[in-house]
Amino acid sequence: MNQDKSVFPMCGLALSGLLAAGCIVDVAPVRPRPAVGSLTVEWTVSRRSDPRACSRYSNADFELIVYRGSREVAREYARCEDFALTLDLPPDEYRAYATLVERNDDRPVTTTLPLEEIRIVNGAELNIDVDFPSTSFL
Repeated sequence: MNQDKSVFPMCGLALSGLLAAGCIVDVAPVRPRPAVGSLTVEWTVSRRSDPRACSRYSNADFELIVYRGSREVAREYARCEDFALTLDLPPDEYRAYATLVERNDDRPVTTTLPLEEIRIVNGAELNIDVDFPSTSFL
């Protein structure tokens, strides 16, 4: 009988210790996701999105340089054959320049196309289409 009286209190003490440990909650502050919108530029070569159109004129990459005011905020590249490039930007007004450049040395193979008055809105995607006609190749 003495053994029963000492076992039950010890079990109760151990069980209450486990339950108390389970009640501790550590909550990390929730950081808001940064506000962004997307800019997608789709291009064609002589009004065609055929990979042969890219290789016909040059072994090129698409280069997009994005500015906010006078500051460059992004410089992105894609293979000419991709015919689309998407990047996320904070909501604001931008301008950009699109050029086909020689793969591996960034030397321009076309004239540069200015993309003015780009307005990025939180949660929205802006699509811009450009064409590099045969006359734009250097």
